[in-house]
Amino acid sequence: MTKDTFGESLKRAREMRGVTLEEISAATRIAPRFLRAIENEQWDQLPGGVFNRGFVRAVARYLGLDEENIVAEYTLAVGDRQSVPVWTGSPPVVTPDQPWLAWIIAAIVVFVLLAGGWFGTRRFLAWRAAKRAVQAATLSNESSPGSTNSPDQTSAAPGTPNDTTPAQASQDATSGAPTAAADSATAPPPISPATDLFELKIVADKKTKVIVVADKDVVFDGILKPRENHFFSAKDQFQVSTKDAGALHMELNGKTLAPMGPAGHTGKATITRDALKGATGGGN
Repeated sequence: MTKDTFGESLKRAREMRGVTLEEISAATRIAPRFLRAIENEQWDQLPGGVFNRGFVRAVARYLGLDEENIVAEYTLAVGDRQSVPVWTGSPPVVTPDQPWLAWIIAAIVVFVLLAGGWFGTRRFLAWRAAKRAVQAATLSNESSPGSTNSPDQTSAAPGTPNDTTPAQASQDATSGAPTAAADSATAPPPISPATDLFELKIVADKKTKVIVVADKDVVFDGILKPRENHFFSAKDQFQVSTKDAGALHMELNGKTLAPMGPAGHTGKATITRDALKGATGGGN
């Protein structure tokens, strides 16, 4: 090859082998415009320096030519210049990588905010339900003492028909007084109607996790500390669950309930008004 025919000779060698510029570009990762500039000897469109010699060497290797001879001929073709012009074209645009780290951080922040909002809402609803239960228990305790009538008031109610004679009434009053006194002494305390609230007291011997559901509302969900008392009210039933069944002592309307289970084991119990029948006596 000579200075004037370097590019044409390289092009002729490529065409004799039936190879296109696109095939060389795909194999060597050299842009087709650079390969075309070498064949046309348009040196000002190349990056210059070692890049040009690297391009020529890669093309010669792909076409099966002597790499050293081709590089030497290229050097002679541009050797009359003091320096090969430096390529001044715009560099290829490099698209930045996807900001996956920023997306992950944003997702974590959103998750934390949603979880915090859900937890805060749940705690607020439990606190409001417990407050309503305490208010209902206070109102029930204030109204229950005057709701029942004494036996004397019942027997002395006006308008009761009396078909007995004064003598019989005197005899009945004389003979019936001890019986009425005995009945009043042995009669069990009246049980509140099913529509009234009934109260559950829970005392913990040691620290344990407890969840209390009054009817359908969660009125407590937290940790009970040793010797800590809690009072809850419900209309129909309680559902109590704990991590340590043996650590809890419960009273229903002042009557002691049986333990939910052995110490160190989880326990769950549903407490209704029927529990008052099997409960033992006791006080707060």
